[in-house]
Amino acid sequence: MKLSVVIMAGGSGKRFWPLSRESKAKQSLALFSEKTLLAETIERIMPLAEEITIVSSLKQRAEIERDAEKYDRVNVIYEPCGKNTAPCILLSLLAIKSKCCEDRAVLVLPSDHYVAKPEKFRKTVENGLEFLDKHKNYIGTIGIEPAYPETGFGYIKKGEIAGNGTFGVGSFEEKPCLEKAEKFVESGNYLWNGGIFIFSLDSMLEEFKKLTPDIYETVNSLKSFDIPERGIYESLRSISFDYAVMEKTDKPVFTVPGNFGWNDVGSWKAYFELLPKDENGNAKVGNANFINCRNSLAVNLTEKEIVMFHKEHELLVATDDAIFSASLDDHAKMREITEFLDKNDLKKLL
Repeated sequence: MKLSVVIMAGGSGKRFWPLSRESKAKQSLALFSEKTLLAETIERIMPLAEEITIVSSLKQRAEIERDAEKYDRVNVIYEPCGKNTAPCILLSLLAIKSKCCEDRAVLVLPSDHYVAKPEKFRKTVENGLEFLDKHKNYIGTIGIEPAYPETGFGYIKKGEIAGNGTFGVGSFEEKPCLEKAEKFVESGNYLWNGGIFIFSLDSMLEEFKKLTPDIYETVNSLKSFDIPERGIYESLRSISFDYAVMEKTDKPVFTVPGNFGWNDVGSWKAYFELLPKDENGNAKVGNANFINCRNSLAVNLTEKEIVMFHKEHELLVATDDAIFSASLDDHAKMREITEFLDKNDLKKLL
């Protein structure tokens, strides 16, 4: 089967404030090269894709188009409002179906993850495609071999070997406590759930129609899938693909384990851990100087010099309109910052 790729590129721009904003979420940041995370995602999967559909929000249109227009076979859909991943995926599937008559394999990807080994990633996807070609009624996931006991990810429990390097899925596990995560990793039977799905187009449309008839009928009633009418789209209930489909389906589910240097780059701390460090464990982007500092991160997008003195586990981010200082250990509390800005007449910084 030919492969259509769906890249989910929404996001609210909160985790990487002040670099990210409502109009420029994480996927539009160039964190590891001169290319944005979205551009790196497109180029990583392009060799396997017949075509690519990006789904984003109208607020981020300018940034998304800046990347999308560089590539052939890339289409963009802009949601008028966010309704979580189930309506987003269904919208993209109906858009693909409206343009092609035959069944397709579909790969759904987040737009803002880091992959150190693109070739290994593509090989993992190819393994899944080979299995799906013989089992079109299955729903697949790409699982990531865990590098350590992470409490911030969901897990996939491997079931029986299904063939071609794939496994059945025993269960999906919510984000565990540390003790449970350690047991998962020690057992060798669990994979990180990276939110990457693979399935047959026709089979998944049938599943949406059966499991979420209200969402299916509403999205299918749109006059245009590429430019959805706001009034109709706003009427949709907000629900994730995991809750709407994966937890309810009675279709067999398989997983393909992969080890391709994956990281969801979900926080400033996760970004810090991926960057090169000096002899004291400090990392920097742009002009920055460390004096008696350890394990700290400075990100400077200005032409000014940053000097950090006697800091440990510190984060300092400088942009043209904001300077942000925090502990790297507070990476999970970033929502408090944007909530403060929203309530204190600082919405221009969101």
